[in-house]
Amino acid sequence: MTDLALVAIRELRERLRSKAFIGSTLFTVILMLGIILVVVLTSDDDGPPVYTVGVATDLPAAFDDSLDIAATATGVIVDRVVMPDRSSAEAALDRGDIDAAVLGIDTVLVDGGGEQLQTVLTLALQQTQFIDRLVSAGLTDEEAVDLLVPGGRVRVEELGEPDSDGGDAVGVAVAGVILLFIVISTYGPWVLIGVLEEKTNRVVELVVAAVPIRTMLAGKVLGIGILGLGQLLLLIAVSLFAGITLDLFTLPDAALPVALWSIVWFLLGFAFYAVINAAAGSLVSRQEDAQAAAMPIGIAAVISYLATFIVVLPNPDGLAARLLSLVPSVAPIAFPARIALDAAAPWEIALGLAVMVAAIYGVIAAAARIYRGALLQSGARVRVRQAWRSARDVAGA
Repeated sequence: MTDLALVAIRELRERLRSKAFIGSTLFTVILMLGIILVVVLTSDDDGPPVYTVGVATDLPAAFDDSLDIAATATGVIVDRVVMPDRSSAEAALDRGDIDAAVLGIDTVLVDGGGEQLQTVLTLALQQTQFIDRLVSAGLTDEEAVDLLVPGGRVRVEELGEPDSDGGDAVGVAVAGVILLFIVISTYGPWVLIGVLEEKTNRVVELVVAAVPIRTMLAGKVLGIGILGLGQLLLLIAVSLFAGITLDLFTLPDAALPVALWSIVWFLLGFAFYAVINAAAGSLVSRQEDAQAAAMPIGIAAVISYLATFIVVLPNPDGLAARLLSLVPSVAPIAFPARIALDAAAPWEIALGLAVMVAAIYGVIAAAARIYRGALLQSGARVRVRQAWRSARDVAGA
């Protein structure tokens, strides 16, 4: 087994034994399920309102058709029950068995509230009176009712190709941007903390004596990257299972390819930010200095996130979005969004991947030197220039 695999496996074992990692994973899963549950409990998607109306008088046959037309136009459902007289209707209304009663061609009995139902009944009775006039003028009942029913079909034409999945694509893009920003900004600092912990307890001296520093750097990034990807896939699986089970959404056609591309860009983005975090972690020797070391990297991630929302999502085909997508710090977040919106041509994706791989290679070369020059130094925070110069004197590189 290679040194790289040994370091990665060691990192995996250390993290999986950590109560903090297990606790954070469980907490995140529970938090996500809680958010989904809140959405379910607070969502107001119970279908159209249903009302029960008592009819306590003889009405023209056209009333039923008029009531159906008015209810459909208003977006409600009205059930009808026959009442023998007004007193029965009033008693049923008091008991809450019905929501309103029709006492005549021009009289409706209600018990407060129910403005939507009052509007439906008023419209239905007015239409019934109008139909009666049309029948008196010589039309049959069917002809009079037909005058109130919408006529032939209306064809709607759109300029350009229809985009039935446009809303779904935007939702996938926004969700992908948020998720990638969270995981990249969360798992990258794990590398920084891991390097700092090894410097603090002097374990790094034993590891460096056994494997080259560059291999140690790559193994640490690989081990934590596998954990991060595993946790990401777990969160995605839990979210999709809960959402589909509770009928919160259905997966659009673009979901699978966008998810796969998101994983690819997550790996590239994690590698980019994790290597920088490893170099930053080697510059400090105390926990209280870790936040200051991670701050510039976190600011870069936030700027990339905001740039994607402000520039890329509103106009993914624009020149600014295309150029911004080629910036290595922004690309892992911007490209999945553009792919979800079908705004990235294959050649752009290929170019973005090439630029990102080249950037990662350059970052690894620079970070390895800083890592090598600062890793074995303890005490005060090491400056980048000092670590760069010290690298040539460190053996085992």
